[in-house]
Amino acid sequence: MSAISHKDSPVAVTGCSGFTGAHLVRELILHGYQVRACIRDASSWRGQDCVQYLERLPNVEIVDGCDLFSPGSYHDAFKGCSGVFHTAAVLGNSADGKSQPLGSGHREDDVYKGGIAGTQNVIDAINASGSVKRLIYTSSTAAVTGVKTVPDGYEWTETDWASDDVDPDLWEANAYGRSKVDTEHLVREAAEASGKWDAISMNPAMICGPILFKAQVGQWIEQIGRLAAGEEPNFPSKYDRYYNIIDVRDLVKAQRLAAESSADHIESHGGPRYVMHGTGGRSAMRLGTEVTGVIKELFPNFVVGEPATVTSKGDPITVENKSFNDCKKAKSVLGATIRPVEETIRDVVETSIELGVITPKLQ
Repeated sequence: MSAISHKDSPVAVTGCSGFTGAHLVRELILHGYQVRACIRDASSWRGQDCVQYLERLPNVEIVDGCDLFSPGSYHDAFKGCSGVFHTAAVLGNSADGKSQPLGSGHREDDVYKGGIAGTQNVIDAINASGSVKRLIYTSSTAAVTGVKTVPDGYEWTETDWASDDVDPDLWEANAYGRSKVDTEHLVREAAEASGKWDAISMNPAMICGPILFKAQVGQWIEQIGRLAAGEEPNFPSKYDRYYNIIDVRDLVKAQRLAAESSADHIESHGGPRYVMHGTGGRSAMRLGTEVTGVIKELFPNFVVGEPATVTSKGDPITVENKSFNDCKKAKSVLGATIRPVEETIRDVVETSIELGVITPKLQ
């Protein structure tokens, strides 16, 4: 296996204007790495916010113009690097026809093609570098859990694939899940074919934690902030649901440990992939009761928002969680550590207030 360390610097990180990418840069420089931080457009509002943050960190070289939809755009960034941490992805909220100017503007197409084409561009740049030994790919539990029916108490592990036993029409409509399953297979096959580098996939759940700069706000962390601001959630809907949380700091630590690990990942349970989920040991938390309950306990003076529990027609929605989530493999093989989810929720709320993202309503 192709373990790396800070002595093998530099390493490259893609998607650094995103939530995981910027936290990963921070994690790596704190452990002695020299990092090439890849961003798509330093002149965009997101890029400017990211650059202002990254420029305050030591041992970071910002590489502009790294676009998932642009072949060859990662080649210069990867030259001489020993490792690549690929976190960039086209998410539903960034496939809006504006955030990805080289995309088609069609949400489902850009989410899927951005994943496939962008990952192929990363693979091509790794092969062209002649120096990269290991790729750490940020996949998702969307590539693990899927929509298949499982018995009560079923535990999701690295042997599960979201594409297993799913109706083809339902699977075709799941652009994000398909992109993550197919890109995991893509990087694994490319690594095997190269004979020069290997690939490890990390499969995180709902990534939450402290916000480093305003442009990071989006998806799951935004919803916790909205509740703390007395508002109802709005992504992917206003309705109650279960949250399966991984703290971004625990995730990026596990990514670094995976890069440094000399374990036989290929022969490990489920192969070279690690699920990162479990909500601090709780498995999952209901948004409208448990997550709001933590916010109320930590911030008793706040008016806390509530997700909707009935439809516009007055019909109650069903909120169930019959499966079990934990990241046992990452803890046992990589030495990953998982903090209490209360700490994660607290830090989401506190940094959202500090950066002016939310203004709590006081009782």
